Amino acid sequence: MWEGEAPAKTLRLPGDSPPTVKEGEKLARILSGWKARRYAIALLQVAAKANELDRVEAEVKALADTLNRSPLLVKFLAQPLIPFGEKARQVRQWFENRISPITLNFLLSVIKHKRIEHFDHIARIFTELVREHRNETVAEITTAVPLTEEERALTVQRLQEVTGKKVLLSEKVDPSILGGMRIVVGDKLLDLSLKGHLERIRERLRQVFIATPEEVTIAEATFSDPKGDGGGEKDGAP
Repeated sequence: MWEGEAPAKTLRLPGDSPPTVKEGEKLARILSGWKARRYAIALLQVAAKANELDRVEAEVKALADTLNRSPLLVKFLAQPLIPFGEKARQVRQWFENRISPITLNFLLSVIKHKRIEHFDHIARIFTELVREHRNETVAEITTAVPLTEEERALTVQRLQEVTGKKVLLSEKVDPSILGGMRIVVGDKLLDLSLKGHLERIRERLRQVFIATPEEVTIAEATFSDPKGDGGGEKDGAP
């Protein structure tokens, strides 16, 4: 399934300058992400077909956590001087009775094709694909105080009506927003916080009072006079 991966080639026209270091790094990230997605899609298909998606999802997350906490283990599994057979023997000894055959074979395939250092990236893409498969989405909610059960249920209900998906909440408390809430779903931000509301009012006032030099002069005269009379002469003054 993952055999025979050929190195990618970049098509360039005659006279084109060679890629810069930054362009090369960008291309490497794109190719890395594309390959990671291939692994994640393949795992999703196998796990769904075997009706073991829930178990495999939990196991992949646990493996990613284990590898993130064990840099020496990752170094061992990525070491090119150690034969794959030795790595596979050790992995089976450690995990064979702890994870499903699907997850074990997936881990061995990642090691065999020298992708173990990208396992966390593959795991995150796999989690995203699983959520898409289940028609789920994550909403990141930031509030000044923790939500009550009633507020949480109402928020989920409204978001599910808007997105048409099952919504999973990721909650964060940040007193600096003063009140209300901020909601992030995918790449969309809905700022319903009191702080955001005050900032929008401040920006509108700034646009009003700094539109022209004349308005700036008027605003400065108005707000610099503590009595609010603009510094002009009062009616009836001698």
